[in-house]
Amino acid sequence: MLLISDPEVRQVLNMGDCIEAMERAFAEEARGIAVNKPRTRYKVPPDLEKPGYMANIIPGAVPSSGVAALRYDSTIVQERVVAGTKRMDFPSPLKRSWGFVLLFSLQTGEPLALIHDFSLSAIRVGATTGIANRALAKKDSKVVGIFGSGNEARTNLAAICAVREIESVKVYSSTKEHRDRFAEEMTETLNVEVQPVSSPEAVVKGSDIVMCATNSSQPVFDGNWLEPGQLVTTIANTDGVHRRTEADAATMIRSDFIVLNNQETAITNQQRELLDLIEGGKFSWDKVCELGQVLTGQHPGRTSDQQIIYYKSNTGVGIQFAAAGALIYEECKKRGLGRELPSEWFGADLSEWMDKGFMPSP
Repeated sequence: MLLISDPEVRQVLNMGDCIEAMERAFAEEARGIAVNKPRTRYKVPPDLEKPGYMANIIPGAVPSSGVAALRYDSTIVQERVVAGTKRMDFPSPLKRSWGFVLLFSLQTGEPLALIHDFSLSAIRVGATTGIANRALAKKDSKVVGIFGSGNEARTNLAAICAVREIESVKVYSSTKEHRDRFAEEMTETLNVEVQPVSSPEAVVKGSDIVMCATNSSQPVFDGNWLEPGQLVTTIANTDGVHRRTEADAATMIRSDFIVLNNQETAITNQQRELLDLIEGGKFSWDKVCELGQVLTGQHPGRTSDQQIIYYKSNTGVGIQFAAAGALIYEECKKRGLGRELPSEWFGADLSEWMDKGFMPSP
């Protein structure tokens, strides 16, 4: 079994390979081959205004990668109001991420790897945004408007630029220093002009793609500002602990259709930002599809450059961690990276029982 650290993840996992792995995984799920189970989160204490412990648990399996994965993220979280906006903060008292992915063989059931998930998580979100943009954005998209200036904003923008020939980017976040630094760093990293702007409306106006990658708990722009042909993406959602949405009701109502990562999770996590509109008769489930259905042609996707499409990346899914985890594991084995741990440390010895003819259940 390999213990793979965050620096090693960054060393071996590149965005291009991850985009292709995510496309295969989502297509497999849509064909009934790969398996996702709804995300589970809980907080102790449940009061959102008080800092407390939160667990984030996501399972899934991708047969073509030969693995099942379990993501367990262990963190401290608090909802606060900053500059008049409600947002989620993750204090990290020890300044470390305590999240990891356990990878298991589908052939033997044995654990293959324990992988730090901080960089992995951001890359797999970005890569999934990349396949959605490749499938749903106008083919001649040139301008991106992005909300957010943190880790997720960086990986999501990198993925968009990997699948579309982007010529310019506008960025807004509530802290001027952060958006200025983001613009400078990402201009150099992506070799694309990134300009900071001073208002949310400036992000939306004239953009082909509107990307939201923030820690906000409430909408970051007015959906009435949207223009024909735009693709909107958000990554913050209600999750069973917090009620969150980066897009308002106008965005969902005005969109020609809405694409989710996983419809079952929208229901089990009670993503009321979407469910309230459906139950209130603003639109029906006929307007909603899953990303895998677009990738496999079960849904036609964009049929006109005038359509407004909303990709609500509504949950992390286990197939993301299985597909990306398999890439990381195989590449680390090739390069001799990671720390080897005895696999028997992680499994009870059943030989005495099996020698007697028993097959004990777990």
